[in-house]
Amino acid sequence: MKNFFQRLAQRTAVWMQGRYGNDDLGNALVALGIITMLASILPHCGWLSYVALAAMALAIWRTCSKNIGKRRQENQKYLRLSAKPRRSYELAKKKWSNRKTTKYFRCKNCGQELSVPRGKGTMRVVCPKCKTETKMKS
Repeated sequence: MKNFFQRLAQRTAVWMQGRYGNDDLGNALVALGIITMLASILPHCGWLSYVALAAMALAIWRTCSKNIGKRRQENQKYLRLSAKPRRSYELAKKKWSNRKTTKYFRCKNCGQELSVPRGKGTMRVVCPKCKTETKMKS
C-alpha cells in the first residue's frame, strides 16, 4: 500500500511539471468554495452550491493551467486588490495581541498608525512619516 501512494505521488509530480500550481488566488477560491458550500446548507440558499462548485472548479483549472504568465498576472492583480484589507487585518491582529502593553493611535496630520508603550505617562511622539509632534497620554 505504501508503494501505491509513493507511485501516485511521483506520477502526480511528473504530470504537474510545466503547470502553474497553487497560489494565493487559488487558496482564496478554495476558501470561498468551502464557505459557500457550508452556507448552502441554510434554507433557501441552495443556489450557493453552484457558486461553490464554480469557485472550486476555477481553482483546479488555475492550478492545472499551463499558461503560467497569465495566471501570474491574475495572482498579482488579486494581491494588489487584497493588499489593503490584509494590512488592516494584520494591524488589528497586532493591536489585539499587544493591547495590554501598547497603546495605538493615529497621527492627526497624515493618519499614520502610531504606538506607544502603556503606563509611561504623557509622552511626546513624533510621527515618522510627516514629522508632526504630538503629546499623548499612554
